[in-house]
Amino acid sequence: MASREYDPLDPSKPLHKCDIYRHAEAGDVLKRLMEKGSSENWQTIIQEVLGEGRLDASALREYFRPLEEWLRSENLRTQEVVGWRYDGDYCKHSIETANLQVYGGFYNGVKKLEFKWKMFVLSVVVIFVKVL
Repeated sequence: MASREYDPLDPSKPLHKCDIYRHAEAGDVLKRLMEKGSSENWQTIIQEVLGEGRLDASALREYFRPLEEWLRSENLRTQEVVGWRYDGDYCKHSIETANLQVYGGFYNGVKKLEFKWKMFVLSVVVIFVKVL
């Protein structure tokens, strides 16, 4: 908005064509967002700079909408299948460790301590191999 190249009400000014290069006001907003680093809570900084204390992904979805639409139509044109079918035990470990919900239920069968131990052993093996 600060660059005045994006207007949600004007279809000729879509977000994906917004360019903040050489726009001092947009640069100032970005500078104010970045200059405090981690010295303050990010929600406080966003509230001060933008007047809104929460983030949502709607701007990212809007920005990438042209790509998403192109991918959708290209996949239909080429009959490309996106994703994969759940195939039982092969994916189960990944699903459990990511704590994902699949088919309405959470998989939490992997013991966290057991997983951490396996990751520790794997790390030691990787370090040992690098040393050799």
